[in-house]
Amino acid sequence: MLDARFMTALGTDTGLADQVVREAHEAGDFEGAMNAVRRLHREQTFRIGMHVVTGRTTAEQAGLTYTSLADACMKGLAPAALSEAERMGGAFDGAVAVVALGKAGSREMTAGSDLDLMTVYAAPPEAVSAGRGWSAETFYGRFTQRFIAALSAHTAEGGLYEVDMRLRPTGSKGPVSVRLEALEAYYADEAETWEFMALTRARLVWASDEAFGARVEAALEAALRRPRPGVDIAGDVRAMRDLMDRERRPKGFWDLKLSAGGQVDAEFAAQYRQLTAAQAGAPLTVSTLEALADDPILADAWRTHQQLGQLMACAFDGGGDPDQEPSGFQMRLARTVGAPDFDTLKARLIDLRLRARRAFEAMLPALRDGI
Repeated sequence: MLDARFMTALGTDTGLADQVVREAHEAGDFEGAMNAVRRLHREQTFRIGMHVVTGRTTAEQAGLTYTSLADACMKGLAPAALSEAERMGGAFDGAVAVVALGKAGSREMTAGSDLDLMTVYAAPPEAVSAGRGWSAETFYGRFTQRFIAALSAHTAEGGLYEVDMRLRPTGSKGPVSVRLEALEAYYADEAETWEFMALTRARLVWASDEAFGARVEAALEAALRRPRPGVDIAGDVRAMRDLMDRERRPKGFWDLKLSAGGQVDAEFAAQYRQLTAAQAGAPLTVSTLEALADDPILADAWRTHQQLGQLMACAFDGGGDPDQEPSGFQMRLARTVGAPDFDTLKARLIDLRLRARRAFEAMLPALRDGI
């Protein structure tokens, strides 16, 4: 029999992060912490999925809850990874933070979402670890490697998340963990518009020191708000979408992400809105829907595709084609967005995508040279 809490409304279990942190700490060692977190993650993922499949939650609430679960796992495993780095290299006089980007940053995760992350640190210039004399770059690099392993490795209790660190400054070419001063310099002097687009969804998840976490948050916001004279933000965003249209074609009708008028159009529009808001000194948000508050067609397109995507992510492991599924599933998919049947759902999607693409193109007109 399921626990009575199992089907209670999502988003009401505010003690989940505390529970994960406590059980990870009480596990006693790094591997024990990994297994403890995986057991809780498995239970909670199933719970959220049941709410999605049975229609007990909205796409937005499911996204928030999946993300809260990921946050809890990171808050439980980051201290364990830091302790493991200290065990290997000795204590270190510094601070480190974990920043989420992508759907983890915007709190819009689905079942099977990966984690786009970066770690940021600060330390005195000449600091070395007490045991092996590691530099700050080495010590926090080891922390980050252990943290990635804690999240992505498969143990006897299974896995958690795939982790992608490529959105950090300099990507895979640079250190795996970024010094705060280097991050500030990179966004001031080198970053391109697509990197600022990614930064609109950056969100602090955990910091070893609360004051340092506040410094990181301030640095991220300052990077977005810093004037970029001579940069054509609208042109850059449109050029990037046009490039994707040419080089990353949708895999089929049910490619909710890449289809014209689908999630990427809405998300690029939201990121454009946030970049212009940042330059104007207006309030910022990581939420796609909040960023699209003045763009109802694009907001509707994003919400519809996200609602379908939440159910499809629960139903399919790594891909699937609703056209090939039994009629019962097709009807469930249709009812997810209020359509009376599967054919009507497809017709509505075609119309909504056409209107969303027109709204996107009106916001970001094509460049004259077609690039």
